[in-house]
Amino acid sequence: MKKYLLLFPEIFFTALGTYWAYKNLTVNQSVNYIALLVIAIMVFQIIFSKRGLGLMMGALLTLFSFYMMLAAVSDYRDFPEGDSAGTRFLLLALGFFLLSALIGAGMVVKFGRQKNTPGAASETITV
Repeated sequence: MKKYLLLFPEIFFTALGTYWAYKNLTVNQSVNYIALLVIAIMVFQIIFSKRGLGLMMGALLTLFSFYMMLAAVSDYRDFPEGDSAGTRFLLLALGFFLLSALIGAGMVVKFGRQKNTPGAASETITV
């Protein structure tokens, strides 16, 4: 159970990338290569559990989530003042991207504690 719980960040971002690719394919009839790249990297990370890649992806996804929080606030300003749809949009967007940022930060912590050996997803340095 603990092994699957440690894989939650990678599974979360793989599912998010899959939804993103599917949505672009059905709505715009276009292939989203960035979403496919995220899916491929996360699947690779689930299989091989590389420390450097995990740290880099966790940091990038955390920063991207904070960027999207700022974008949500910017989009909220386009709504008329006092509009309930705008408030609902802001709360959902900020909640979702804050959750994504926390999960990305969890990846950084997880791989920051990991020893530098291949396949050591559940091994951590104890103090």
